[in-house]
Amino acid sequence: MLAWLGFHLRMYGTFQLVHLRTALAYEADFWIGILGVALTHGVGMIFIWTLFLRVPQVAGWSLWEVAALYAISIIPRGLTELLCDGQWRLRHLINGGEFDRLLVRPMSPALQVITQFSSIHGVGSVVLGSVVLGRALGELELAWGGGEWLLLALTLLSGTVVMSALNYATNCQGFWDSGSTSSFPFLMQNLAEFAKFPLTLYDRLVRAVLTWVVPFACVSYYPGLVLLGRPEAQPWMGSIAPLAAAGMVAVAAIIWRQGLARYQGTGH
Repeated sequence: MLAWLGFHLRMYGTFQLVHLRTALAYEADFWIGILGVALTHGVGMIFIWTLFLRVPQVAGWSLWEVAALYAISIIPRGLTELLCDGQWRLRHLINGGEFDRLLVRPMSPALQVITQFSSIHGVGSVVLGSVVLGRALGELELAWGGGEWLLLALTLLSGTVVMSALNYATNCQGFWDSGSTSSFPFLMQNLAEFAKFPLTLYDRLVRAVLTWVVPFACVSYYPGLVLLGRPEAQPWMGSIAPLAAAGMVAVAAIIWRQGLARYQGTGH
């Protein structure tokens, strides 16, 4: 088991290094892409800042509390793009007949799909989110100990896993739908935009979807309540992010296995 895991970790690192070298070969595109992604999320921060120029609080949340929640939401998205974004090419692999090639290699096809593509532009989201989070923590003057920093790390890691697993599950639609494109995976991914803000701003239906269907709130809002010391925070909220990640991985694994069982190859 350890040998199998070590082999796949080495192969993953090799593939990621190839993507990095490819991205750095086009230096202008590399920096433009990172800047573009940072500006995309930066517009959201400008909106928040402009809103709080007019009102001191929104639903009991201050400017820097919302900014911290915003940062906790965008860092995992950047890490997903940087570390495991190849599932967006799954439909192309299936329709183009390249998926057969992945199945005959002595390596997990799931890992091969993940490493098909890596967007170095995700660095822009990670850097912007880290800067905003650092500034927010400074303004809020939170006295964090080791437990809070560990919870933050687990939350960001869990958010990355949830985003990646959701992308994997939704892009497996290609096993059932032979169309060249589908808006469904993009729609599900964009639901993460709602998790950038306090859940109390939305009605019950939206809150239920973001908690139980696509659990973005479980890796941003609920842990954020604990990290920010909000009065409505409950002790169990600190452990909900890893549980949401495990559940999303389980769902993605089931859908992936069902898709593999359905797949018949290009000769059928």
